[in-house]
Amino acid sequence: MADKEGQSGMEIDLRVLELAASKICHDLISPIGAVNNGLELMEDEQDHALQAEALALAQRSARRASILLQLYRSLFGNAGNQASFGPQEAVQMAFDSLQGGKVALESDLAGAGSVLPEGYGKLVLAAVMVAADTLPRGGTVLLRLLPGQSAPSLLLTSSGAQIAAQDDVLQALHLRSQVEDISAHTVLPYFTALVAHRMGLTCRAENVQIGQFTLSISA
Repeated sequence: MADKEGQSGMEIDLRVLELAASKICHDLISPIGAVNNGLELMEDEQDHALQAEALALAQRSARRASILLQLYRSLFGNAGNQASFGPQEAVQMAFDSLQGGKVALESDLAGAGSVLPEGYGKLVLAAVMVAADTLPRGGTVLLRLLPGQSAPSLLLTSSGAQIAAQDDVLQALHLRSQVEDISAHTVLPYFTALVAHRMGLTCRAENVQIGQFTLSISA
């Protein structure tokens, strides 16, 4: 039984690792490709105005790639477990990644407290990104941290014209997904639930009404 449990855990880890790597590469291909396109245009184009436009494209895309690399370094990597990476740093990183897009982030960190478990910043960052992904046509994510026993409770509310939180996302957040059913679409919700579970916290998600989705994470 122990061998089977260990094998199952290893399969989950590998599955999450593979899909997380796929998500990182997928999200980075576009801005890195745009940097390359901008540099090629600068080399081939003689028109100074078009050269300036190409340079601006390369600069914007390089900045976007840098933001995403920092985001995923903290989200999926060990950087998010450092004591120096708390809720404020997580919110700022999420804000940077969402800036210029269709989703606005509002936060109230009054209930954060002074002592936080290791990796709590990573959890905040993951939860915000999950909430933002439920708004394909744009909207607002409101993050609140409420005082809790072992750790603050997170409450996120996504509001917008369209909510994309299907049953597979809810199942992943509740850790009810089968290993083979985890996809690139649900790996972040599933990973978020795993991070919460490691801290003794539980995710609860629901579509409370048309145009609104809530995600709470608490003991």
